[in-house]
Amino acid sequence: MTSNTLRLELSILEKHFPPDHERFQIPRATPDEMTCVFLDSKGTKYSIQCHLSPSNYPTVMPVWFSDSDSPIIPALVEQLNDASDSHLSSATHPLLAKVRYLVSRLCETFNVPVPPVVGELFSLAASAAHIDNTDSGGEDMPNPGEDDSDDQSVEGAVGGCDEDEEEDEGYDIDEEELFGEDIDLKRNDQEDIGADTGIADENKAILEKVRLSTRQEYIQGGGATSSVRASDRLMRELRDIYRSQNFKDGMYTVELIDESLYNWYIKLFKVDPDSPLSEDMKRLKESENMDHFLFHVVFDDKFPYTPPFVRLVRPVVKGGYILAGGAICMELLTPQGWSSAYTMEAVVLQIGATLVKGKARVVFSQSRGESYSLAKAQHAYKSLVKIHEKSGWFTPPQDEG
Repeated sequence: MTSNTLRLELSILEKHFPPDHERFQIPRATPDEMTCVFLDSKGTKYSIQCHLSPSNYPTVMPVWFSDSDSPIIPALVEQLNDASDSHLSSATHPLLAKVRYLVSRLCETFNVPVPPVVGELFSLAASAAHIDNTDSGGEDMPNPGEDDSDDQSVEGAVGGCDEDEEEDEGYDIDEEELFGEDIDLKRNDQEDIGADTGIADENKAILEKVRLSTRQEYIQGGGATSSVRASDRLMRELRDIYRSQNFKDGMYTVELIDESLYNWYIKLFKVDPDSPLSEDMKRLKESENMDHFLFHVVFDDKFPYTPPFVRLVRPVVKGGYILAGGAICMELLTPQGWSSAYTMEAVVLQIGATLVKGKARVVFSQSRGESYSLAKAQHAYKSLVKIHEKSGWFTPPQDEG
């Protein structure tokens, strides 16, 4: 059964943020799901979804998602989800509080005026509750807990209170920490993620299936090994790969293991055609009917602020900066050398270049189909990180591979 509070909040949001609103639109709102669209100064649209649990609201707070290409939007959305245990969720109207916070932060980030109605949401709710209470024959009594303190707490969330109020501090977003120093927070030229132009139908189907399963996982209280920010970034990475010309040209492929965004197989089919390794790949195709290098990629819930773990699965090679178990000796793949600005396609291409630079050669004397060990790769990687934490990075002599 839908709570009266949720029904009231949804009606207010639909009324005051219609589909033709110049800044923040709510084209669809049901007791289970609400779709929001933010428009920047150029009219670029950024879609944000909110999943609701009507039978348990507000005990179970809304879960927010965004598939936006702009890294700014998912970061703000995750900040919104992280506020579940704060004074935003303890307000009498938590959905209104979160919308108010979200719209205010979006407007601040994109340097556009905050719609006046944003500051009036709580007074609108109070008026609507009063009318509903009067029409039903009830006394005009204040709702328990609905006093000035709720309004003040939300004012703190959107920066409307005095700077010396201590409760404001929890909602001052450190933009450099959230978004990384490589991101320009004021750029307004992002495209909306909903336009899957240039992506094959079968890959669109994969994206949609993963999107729905990931959201359902969060709604059901899962996501123990994932985060909203990491999932949104990985969705964008996968989408960008599907759009990539290198992917379309067959240089590499990506397969989600067990349909998980956090567990990939990457097959690299092409390296420098003038390299001995390229000749080895031709021989590998003839002798073992294998025409690629298979890599296993694992992401954690802190991605993209921590690097993925990447290992070579097969074939076995010598040189190429490949360590025991198939771990890869690359500064880029360690915490010291990683940057959140790196894309996964750039990582794949760099790995291919590193194999060639390190003079990797396929070991044909190994038994057919032999692969590396995950446990050995993890151990080698941990040792690699520890060594370079102490001694830094250097380029080894060429005769060392």
